[in-house]
Amino acid sequence: MSIARAVLKANADLLGISRVRLNARTVKRSVGANHVIFTQLMDNKPIHRAYVTVHLDTAGRAYLIKNRAVPTALLPSPVGAFTITREQARQRALKALRGSGVQLAVLDERECWYPRGMKVLPSYRVRIHRTKLSTRGEWIVFVHAQRGTVLSKYDNLSARAIRARVFDPHPLARVEDWRVLAGPVGSSASVVRRALRPPEQAYRTVTLRDVSASGLLDGPRVSTRLTRNRVRVRDAFGTPASGAGFEEVMVYYHLSEAIRYLESLEFCGARRIFESAIAVNARGTRDDNSWYSPGLRTLTFGTGGIDDAEDGEMIVHELGHAIQDAICPDFGQSPEAAAMGEGFGDYLAASLFADKKPRALRTLVMSWDAFEVSELEPPRLRTVDEPLTYESFDHDPDADEHDNGRIWAAALWAVRGCYRRPSDADRAIIESHFQLDGFTTFARGARAILDADRNLYQGVRISRLKEVFRRRGIGPVD
Repeated sequence: MSIARAVLKANADLLGISRVRLNARTVKRSVGANHVIFTQLMDNKPIHRAYVTVHLDTAGRAYLIKNRAVPTALLPSPVGAFTITREQARQRALKALRGSGVQLAVLDERECWYPRGMKVLPSYRVRIHRTKLSTRGEWIVFVHAQRGTVLSKYDNLSARAIRARVFDPHPLARVEDWRVLAGPVGSSASVVRRALRPPEQAYRTVTLRDVSASGLLDGPRVSTRLTRNRVRVRDAFGTPASGAGFEEVMVYYHLSEAIRYLESLEFCGARRIFESAIAVNARGTRDDNSWYSPGLRTLTFGTGGIDDAEDGEMIVHELGHAIQDAICPDFGQSPEAAAMGEGFGDYLAASLFADKKPRALRTLVMSWDAFEVSELEPPRLRTVDEPLTYESFDHDPDADEHDNGRIWAAALWAVRGCYRRPSDADRAIIESHFQLDGFTTFARGARAILDADRNLYQGVRISRLKEVFRRRGIGPVD
């Protein structure tokens, strides 16, 4: 401790902490070093997440200093800063967490300072234990000490990572020959081939990340809270597709990983696409149908035929609609925009799972969902590499947007081929949505992709992209 203090004193001017008040909080000892943590104080109250750490090797030599102290020039006057009482802060924090069937217990509260942007605000830090039915949480709520508004709240109860078996994206991607999944048709006239129970090799063991400590599939990106008779997962979840909860695990895993992928493309932080976790009903209808609701901002999956949520590509296709709506609210209000919605969903599913499928299946989407009804071999609901042009767009008022969407999906797949890294194409295509509207057209979508390429990659592929759209009859793009 004394060595750490001496190191800070000797380097105070360099670190800009000569006028900063630091209080030694703790010393942590690891195998090869000692780590001294100092908390910054103002008016004898800690500043949230403002600290300085000194890291010493076992010989007592400092090898690293980390400085998160708030510069004194940004600190407000502490005089008269705390005008509401602790009890008032408690009540404001409790109100922020109340709900049906909720039991709340305040564990402690303390005065502190809360940094926000370039300001440091007086606040109360209130720790609350919450129980709602069987779901527990331990929330930390920061309440403005003058206005009484909630500055921040988050669940500090540790989330878990759980191992589970899923289809990734579907059984056809894992077996040597898709025909091993086909059984005798029987008497049903509507079934082309009967799906057999997938063998063990059709599954893949994955990690479900950020699962609520309760075991319910609630995370920061996805929640299956709309699903009836929810499953509670433990340290491992090995239920086969025929068992309870498999669809929930599928939607939680594939949606979470897809959103993580978006974040890896830099759509994160202030640029994140989704402000909160997407609520999902994994078994919401007995019809063979799934949908995204723009009004409710929820996803619903059907159980008619083969359960839609058993096919990872169907899950990601529906996420495509949610992405478009989050970027451009109520996307798809014109025939071309609706077709672009379906085409983008197909493209996204094909692109995200391309490396997980055999080459023969790479451009086929939702093969498991369509397994019993598709007359094609291998089975598929649609494909993303058809030689279609805008000339084949059906402008009839009753035209099927899914059929018209095949044109846009094929164009996007060709766009993907213009990039050395598929992730660069995905990034540009998603970026292009930010300049579209709910009544957009294929030509405007093409123009937006060109603009995205200019903004992201200096437009080095513009000529190749223009050629893609010319060949598809989409434009003009000059």
